[in-house]
Amino acid sequence: MFWSFIYWASSAIVTINFTVLCLFGCLLYEYYKLPSRRESPSDQTQKLMMNRARFRLFRLDYVAIREVLNSLDPIDYINFSRASKSCKALASIKKSYQVCLTFGICPVFMIGNGINNYAVRWTKEKQKDGTRWIKTWPDEWREYLLKYSENPLGAMKEFYMHARSLMGIDIDSVVVRMDDFEEQFREILYWLNSTFGEIPAVRVWGNNQRQEKLQYVLDNVKCKNSLKIFWKTTENLTLEIPETIKELRICYGSWITLNYLMSLKMSKFALLHTYLTNKDINFFFKSWMQMKSHKNLESFEINLTNREDFIAIGLRDIPYEMGPTIPGPYWCYTAVEGSFEITRKDGLTASICIFESLMKECSAVMCTRLPFVRVSGR
Repeated sequence: MFWSFIYWASSAIVTINFTVLCLFGCLLYEYYKLPSRRESPSDQTQKLMMNRARFRLFRLDYVAIREVLNSLDPIDYINFSRASKSCKALASIKKSYQVCLTFGICPVFMIGNGINNYAVRWTKEKQKDGTRWIKTWPDEWREYLLKYSENPLGAMKEFYMHARSLMGIDIDSVVVRMDDFEEQFREILYWLNSTFGEIPAVRVWGNNQRQEKLQYVLDNVKCKNSLKIFWKTTENLTLEIPETIKELRICYGSWITLNYLMSLKMSKFALLHTYLTNKDINFFFKSWMQMKSHKNLESFEINLTNREDFIAIGLRDIPYEMGPTIPGPYWCYTAVEGSFEITRKDGLTASICIFESLMKECSAVMCTRLPFVRVSGR
């Protein structure tokens, strides 16, 4: 009986020890599950909130994942696809967006559909990384994201190439600010030339730059439709505009002469801040009416150096009838009065209307009925 008691006591001790060890192990397990005791209570709370806020996207069904991606704006959509190969595979949805690249001190990638527009601007200022803001105009709304990079130009090009491979988007317009570059502008033009066959719209900005520099841009960028030149200079330029251009806008044309005006062949063009007189404008109108030049003209805009004498001199010896106002080229244009309706000798009519801009500058805009004739096939 004594040995039985010893056996029972030994078994009880082993069981108690085992139970204590198990409890101790559980306590250790729970201890290591807790946040580090070195963390402050605020750090622990922040981690807890982050875990609760985390959205488990990849645990959703495939259809639900695509719906979530479709709800992202294009910039966040592109950034998501760059996170990993899996993200890029999920985000391979072709979308229809317009894209503009601006080459300047802070290169800009702009994307949108005319209603919702977004942009990424690169900077070397690290403290501004991730900054977002919204710009609004009467005819546009755009959200900007600022991103830091030691090589802003290279970062913008890489971002665009990724977006193009991801979404199948192509370029719609390019803006080149020549004052921001020295010889590096040749590198930019080489990249544009090697990356795109043609660019629908090109905008070139410059201030007191040499004509050779601007002509180099015109010769090496394949502009398909629209060319706008914002080039302030005191030189007497003799620019050779590619004949493939359909629409031209020169915003600082102090160097433009009547002979240069008559040499232009495109169907739409605007010449602003010129020294052309109402007599010169009258010569242009009569040449069109007599079908001596600009037979395919659709629209023409010219600044007025003398608003008061426009009717007396600009429309001298030109029969016209008063008609309704026509739409202005831009939202900031306000029609001064009704239009002057003139007729070409083949019966084609045109409307001439005087507009005033926000800067109180006046210009005459001429629109022909030629586009309507083309559409109807007559």
